[in-house]
Order: sequence, then C-alpha cells, then structure tokens
Amino acid sequence: MSLATFIGKLLLFGGAMVFGWYAGRRWRIGGTPQPRPASREYLAGLNFLVQDQPDRALEAFLRAVEVDRDTVEMHLALGALYRRRGEIDRAIRVHQNLISREDLDARQREQATYALAQDYLKAGLHDRAEKLLQPLSGGGAFRLAALKDLIRLYELQRDWLRAMETGQAMSRIGRPASESAQAHYACELATAALAGGSVDTAREHLRLAKNETKRFPRAALLRADIAILDGEAVEAMDWLRRVLEQQPDLAPEVLPRVRRAFAAGAAPAMVLDWLLKATPELRAHVVQATLLGDFLDMPMLRELTRTHLLERPGIGEVLRASLPTGEGLDDARLDAVCAALRKQARRSVRYRCQQCGFSSTAFFWQCPGCKTWDGLKPLTEIDVLLPAPR
Repeated sequence: MSLATFIGKLLLFGGAMVFGWYAGRRWRIGGTPQPRPASREYLAGLNFLVQDQPDRALEAFLRAVEVDRDTVEMHLALGALYRRRGEIDRAIRVHQNLISREDLDARQREQATYALAQDYLKAGLHDRAEKLLQPLSGGGAFRLAALKDLIRLYELQRDWLRAMETGQAMSRIGRPASESAQAHYACELATAALAGGSVDTAREHLRLAKNETKRFPRAALLRADIAILDGEAVEAMDWLRRVLEQQPDLAPEVLPRVRRAFAAGAAPAMVLDWLLKATPELRAHVVQATLLGDFLDMPMLRELTRTHLLERPGIGEVLRASLPTGEGLDDARLDAVCAALRKQARRSVRYRCQQCGFSSTAFFWQCPGCKTWDGLKPLTEIDVLLPAPR
C-alpha cells in the first residue's frame, strides 16, 4: 500500500468515526436516553472502506449526511476531509450546500463560511476567499483567524499596504502582528517607491518601519540607498556599517551598496581599517560575499580577502605551501584562487531557511517555501566555498 493510499484511508477512518459518533449519538425522549441506529448509508461507507474503496466510501458518507439534515458538524467534517485529500471541488460543494440551508444559526453559518473560505484558499481562488474573509474579520469567533488568513493572502498578492493595514487591525483587537513583518511591509513599499523615483514617499514608509522596530537592518540598507542618491556617501557608509554590525550575514546585500558609495566619494581606507578591526565572524561574511560576488575590484576588499585567506585554517596552510619560497599571494595568484573558489561554489546552494529547510542560490527576505520573514540564512564558508563532493 502506498503512503498516499494509507494517509487517505487514515483520513477516511477519522471521518467515519466522527460520523459514527453522530450516527449513534443518543437523544432524550421523555428524559430517557435512547440509542440512535446507524444509517444504511453510513454502514455502506464502512463496508467500502474495509474493501479499500475510498472513493465509494466517501460518496456513501456524503449520502448519509444528506439523509440526516441535522448533522451540520458532519457536513463540516466531511468537507474538511475532502479538502485534506485535495478534492477541493467536492469540499466546495459540501460547504456551499451547507451555507445555502436556511435553518443554520449564526454560529453554524459563520463556521461554514470560514470553511468555504479555506476551500477557496486551497484552490487558489483568492478573490472569492477574500470576499468571505473580509466580513469575518470584522468580528465573531473567526475574526483573528480571518485576519491572519487575509495577511497571508495579501502577502501572496504582494499587496503590502493592505497586509500592513490588516496587521494594524490585529493590533487594535489586542493581538499585535509581527513587528518584523510590519517593518518588512513598509520596506517593500519603500523599495517600490524608490524604484518609481519617489524618494520622499520612500522616506515616509521607512518612518513607519522605524515605528515598528528600532533596529531593522533592511531599513538601514534602504536609508543607505537614499543617502547615495542624495550624494551623501559618508552617511551611506555609516548606515552600511550599522547593517554589518547588526547582521553580518547581510554582507552580500551590503557590498553592492559599498561599491556605489565609493563611486559617490566614500573613502576606502577608513572602511578597510574598520573591517580589519571587526570580529572574525563579520570578516568571514564579508570575504565570502566578496568572493561570491566578485568584489575584488575594491582595493580594501581585495586586501581583506588576501589577509583572510592566508590566515584561514586549512585553506591558508594550502596556499602558503603552494607559494614559491619568499613570495606572497600577489594579485594574479589571488585572482586565480578566488576564481577557482567561485567556480567551486557554483555547485552549492548559498542560503537555507531556518524554518522549513528551503534552499536557494539567491537571497529572499521572505522564504518562498514557508513565507517566514528573515528565515533564509547563508551557509557557512566551508559549505559554500568548499562543498563536499557529490
């Protein structure tokens, strides 16, 4: 039996047990509990299940639900079962049929509406899901769940403004959204504004990001971009230095901006002096980003890379042993070593999400796999530059 078949049968057994509880539940007649016999359709469904005919079993359970119009919860359970099995069309029909009933009370209708919204989300029918979630987000038992679903929906649509507004709505009901996520929404809006040439609008969005969290490296990167546009190279380098101090693994995002700051008039010597005094971890990240991004055209990064490679345990010993007696790692040899390491690194992924394990050669602020913000982290220098042979 395949794993998919086993899981499908397990889900069916779960659904059958739920229905069996309703089919065999007791009710009071004159104060005396009486057993309620299971319906013929329910027994037929169990028989199909035993015979390993899950599709016919589901159909039988659906007929059993249609016979017993009181089992609203069973409709919901069956619809959820269809959705888990990937039979979204059937789940939608079950929940639409349930909502069309006039005998539902307010709680049941709200529950059925939320279930249908989940069907639409699973099917990728985002517009329909949003139309159902919007009223639910205004109040009721599913308000918080609907707000969270709307945020995920707006993130998928890259509608950052509405995602931010929905997060603010969560804060108003005492369930604040993630500060990091809210700041990222502001940064996404600022990035779009800069791309459109609206620097003042970008500054407004960055002020919102600052209100969410005081130390936010992504916002500092964008402020460096604005400083470079304004010709304030020294200010830009100050922002970039803060980013490296707060989060050294963002070096691949920092170095392209350092190059632009130098072109705008920043002094390389001051930066090199600061990097040489920085922590070994920070220097390692900068050198790895220099190698992978080929930033050796900047003299201060070339010198930092030369020093780091010669001092690096393992690779430094190999380099020193391969050099002619009395000679150092000159520019030509450094370029050749870096080119070889860069070629070797092309066989490796560079980032991995700490939440879901998604791997990528490119950096994303939001993991494409699990949608976690700041989940992707660079792999170690050994994993990227000297990967194990396959």
